[in-house]
Amino acid sequence: MWQRNDFPYRKHFVQNKCIFIHIPKAAGTSVLAALGKKKEKGRDHISWQTYKKASNRKFKTYFKFSFVRNPYDRAHSAYRYILSGGNQGAQDLAVAKEIENYSDFDDFVEQALWKGTFRSHLLFLPQSNFIMDANETLMVDFLGYFETLEQDFKQVADALGIESQIAHRNKSSSTAPVQGAGMTQATREKLAILYAQDFVNFGYRT
Repeated sequence: MWQRNDFPYRKHFVQNKCIFIHIPKAAGTSVLAALGKKKEKGRDHISWQTYKKASNRKFKTYFKFSFVRNPYDRAHSAYRYILSGGNQGAQDLAVAKEIENYSDFDDFVEQALWKGTFRSHLLFLPQSNFIMDANETLMVDFLGYFETLEQDFKQVADALGIESQIAHRNKSSSTAPVQGAGMTQATREKLAILYAQDFVNFGYRT
């Protein structure tokens, strides 16, 4: 039975006997809603280690899954999201003020991310940090892709015995590039280095 202090095993996880590792800006809000999460706010962006430490039994027995996204597009989406104020909390609004100092995404990558600024920010961490162990072993039972969200979530729904319909929520207000289109070659090269793990681990092309 679920209890309020059962962090990080939220009610919708216990009811479905699952662990969804929510990587920021990879359709996680849509997945959580499909799992029965009622409120838009209060998302947990935490790694597999946190779930395992909290309950090794649940970690072994629950169905574990996550979704990843093309690293180029995810970085751009994170930039647009935080630039617009993120979750509108004080911390995100403060970061938005800092990011406004960069003329555009290419400038942000060159002058900030590439030089280490914001690289440890939750939204810009490599996706591998959330779901891979030190030996580059995938720590979830199923890995879905943002680019094939509906069909991949159907496999999750079938495994959990729930309805497979999913609505794409929390979309960026701007049209995000597709696989890095619209970025300069220099930006693509820098991101390919910064997120090399993700490109290799998840099969995306640089």
